[in-house]
Amino acid sequence: MAATITATRRVLVVGGGNCGLALALGLQKARIPYTLFERDGEGDFLNRSRDWDMLLHWGDEYLRKLIPKRLHGRLNEATVDPDYNFKSNERLPQLDADTGEIMRYVEMPLLTRMSRKRLRMFLIREQNLNIKFGKRVTRADLDSTDEVSLDFEDGSRVQGACIIGCDGSRSRMRDFLCGAKAKPEQVDLTMINHVARYPAKVAKTIRMQMHHPIVQLGFSKEQVATLLADSQERLRYYRERASKLCEPYRTAALALTDNELLPVDREQQWSPFPWDNRGGKVTLAGDADIRCFLVNRGQGLKNAVKDASELVDALTAVYKGQKCLEEAIASYEAEMIPRGANEIRLTQLVAEKRRDMKNNDPMILKGLQKAE
Repeated sequence: MAATITATRRVLVVGGGNCGLALALGLQKARIPYTLFERDGEGDFLNRSRDWDMLLHWGDEYLRKLIPKRLHGRLNEATVDPDYNFKSNERLPQLDADTGEIMRYVEMPLLTRMSRKRLRMFLIREQNLNIKFGKRVTRADLDSTDEVSLDFEDGSRVQGACIIGCDGSRSRMRDFLCGAKAKPEQVDLTMINHVARYPAKVAKTIRMQMHHPIVQLGFSKEQVATLLADSQERLRYYRERASKLCEPYRTAALALTDNELLPVDREQQWSPFPWDNRGGKVTLAGDADIRCFLVNRGQGLKNAVKDASELVDALTAVYKGQKCLEEAIASYEAEMIPRGANEIRLTQLVAEKRRDMKNNDPMILKGLQKAE
């Protein structure tokens, strides 16, 4: 592999989620040739209805490294509430949702909560990214002595210097790279994650009863096992459970309309391990792609933008002739893989302990902080 990446030896980025978009912006900023391939058509990609919030927190510095400086002052456009100015240090309230009693406040520097949908639009809008839509990968040739190539469902093929897989929890690139070991582990946890809209009067009532204008966590001791295959059954169950909780959780649930669709996510995780990166010609990045995080510690977005930032640094060294591709990617993976494995371990441990959040276990108080 040549030490530099020229205009004819581009980086192939697979997956247009927030990690892939941030990586593309960083490569573009560093003047490294690339093409980003997104499996969905442009219309579907830009108009996905589902949304959720994500914690940026310590990932802020890495995201700022990737995006143009002219966007630094506009990051609030991608937050859950663009009118709220997040403080340098926030106190995250955690409540006993059965009684309404505040159990504790957790100190959180940079408690910046991003909207997945807004962040995606923020990263792609007016950026002139080199992105190809409707490109579903069917095959990856990773064993050529020089270049790598991707085959797509539409019959087209592209070649490049290396491939970065950022293509989500059902990653095709992870399958190609890791084979039978690519399958995520199912975890005995299920999440109902829903973004709702309320009439102004109801929304005001909910906000007035919050102990923080953006986020607070409530925990109930009641534990049940139930089957929630049907959306209407999920709504009924959610309302029934929430009717026993304190405000504003009770109102937030009972005010949902009868046609609300509550999606269920079966939790899964995948811990990275040293793989054969074919001399640096293929690797993985992103929270859903390489780690399949549980969501309870909010580590996904932070690690994703750190991955993207570290990859841009690694590829910049290659492009400038300071390192060969094999050395640069090996260095990236030497930091990323143990970081990801440690996050998986800690997140699993916290998830288990959170079955009883009405205690002061040090692991719970660590909560959303960066793994050490």
